[in-house]
Amino acid sequence: MLFPILSLLVGTSVHRTVERTKRNGIFIAVALLFLLTAYALAVTAGAIWLAGIYGAIGASLFLAACALLIAIVVFIIMAIMNHQEARRVRERRAAMESLATAGLGLIRSQPLLTAGIVAALVASSLLGSKHHD
Repeated sequence: MLFPILSLLVGTSVHRTVERTKRNGIFIAVALLFLLTAYALAVTAGAIWLAGIYGAIGASLFLAACALLIAIVVFIIMAIMNHQEARRVRERRAAMESLATAGLGLIRSQPLLTAGIVAALVASSLLGSKHHD
C-alpha cells in the first residue's frame, strides 16, 4: 500500500526535475549560441583592427598565438583541478576506510550499543521532518 504512494511522489518529483533540466538546457544552449557569436565577431573585429596595424599575416599570427596561449592555460588549469579532485577522492576513501574499520571494531566490541544506534537511525528517518517543494 505504501509503494504506490511513494512511486507517485517520486515520479512527480522526477518529472519536475526532468522538465526543469530540459528548460534550463534549452536556455543555456541559446545563450551559448549568442556567446559564441559575440566571440566570433569580437575576434573578427580584432583581426580587422590588427590587420590595419600589422597587416593580415601579422594579425592572423598574433590571434593564433593568443588562442594557443589561452588553450595552454586552460589545459594547465584543468590538470591542476583534476589532480586536486584525485587527491580529495583518495582522502575521502581513506577516511571512509578508517570509519569502516572503527565501525567494525565498535560492532564487535559493543553489540548492544550498535543495536541502539541502528534503532535511533531508523527512528530518526521515520520520524524526521518532511520538507516539500
